Amino acid sequence: MTEGGGFFGQTRMRLARLTAEGEGGLKRALLQACASSSRALDVERVAAWFFNQDHTQLICACQFERSGERESAGTVLDLTALPQYKAALNSQRVILASDAQSDPDTRELTESYLIPNGISSMLDAPIFRFGEVVGVVCHEHVGPGRTWTTDERDFAASVADVLAVLLEQASRVEAELTLRDQREQLVRLERMEALGKLSAGVAHDFNNVLSAITLGLDEFSRFATSTEAQELLADLQEVTRQGKRISDQLMAFARSGPHSPRVIDVGRALRDMTRPLTALLRGTHALDVGSLKDGILVSADPAQLDQILLNLVVNARDAMPDGGTVRVALETTPAAAVLTVKDTGTGIPPQLLDRIFEPFFTTKGHGNGLGLSTVHSIVEQNGGQIVVESGGNGTTFTISLPRVSA
Repeated sequence: MTEGGGFFGQTRMRLARLTAEGEGGLKRALLQACASSSRALDVERVAAWFFNQDHTQLICACQFERSGERESAGTVLDLTALPQYKAALNSQRVILASDAQSDPDTRELTESYLIPNGISSMLDAPIFRFGEVVGVVCHEHVGPGRTWTTDERDFAASVADVLAVLLEQASRVEAELTLRDQREQLVRLERMEALGKLSAGVAHDFNNVLSAITLGLDEFSRFATSTEAQELLADLQEVTRQGKRISDQLMAFARSGPHSPRVIDVGRALRDMTRPLTALLRGTHALDVGSLKDGILVSADPAQLDQILLNLVVNARDAMPDGGTVRVALETTPAAAVLTVKDTGTGIPPQLLDRIFEPFFTTKGHGNGLGLSTVHSIVEQNGGQIVVESGGNGTTFTISLPRVSA
């Protein structure tokens, strides 16, 4: 039995110091409250239960069993089969059931809950939030029936009040975390917008320089008659083309490049790209393209679709420096064309997965870090989604583009 009001007062003080702050704070505080209440009332079990959204179920968030110092959770009670008990929770400050199996308010629980758990007496206090019952803290006595005292009733009610405060703390913490995430997202969006404007400006100026160089090379080609001069000219033209590709990536990232969508048969487009993609692998890697069915239509810019494939295949190739197979597959759902590109490399470290689509970020040690950010921008621009999965067996990029009719 209890040690009187003084002991209850000490326990109330401990409960008042509980906090739901920090990761897992609410669960930890609920367990501490149940354990303290179990010892103060000298009962076998104390559990915190909460209604589901439509108040048709009670779900155990935390249960403490005193004899084995055990904790558990997850038990569900169907309130549609317990109308009297539900009504009592909504009309009484505390349910005092000295003989729980015969008490009108609790006897509905006899077969499903009381007998299986050996419960003879219950002391249940509803938990209120904003004037509405949201749950209940149950004190469950095992053994001979027990008559509850006024002090015990008042103590149970105070425990319910403490749990209500903990709920409010947890709600505030969750709201603060949500607000912080929204602020961080806003900062990222503003940073991306600034980078986009910068990229567009750099790409525009770079294109002007490249145009002048290209004109100069065309003029130089008239005088490049020797073999050495022609080889040098070819090298310079290739460097210029590389510069143009970088400029195109910058423009695509900035979403200010040309965008001319039309209806594309993805399977046919992928077949057309097979030879260039194979050449891109330089013979050190193999390209495995699955069966390609015709009639899978999307609305996209053909050049941008080619750029997606080129960037992802190059990315897969670079992830396998000792050689390997790049697997490209095309599947469908009722709403989308699903393109996957998979490598068999070592994978991307988990701590870097969230950053791989950031502009100018690369894990390769070379390159400009625009390939994947460009792919991400193009996919979003065309109303699609891109997902990456990575582990010890390699990395898979999955792109979904909305299907259209002819």
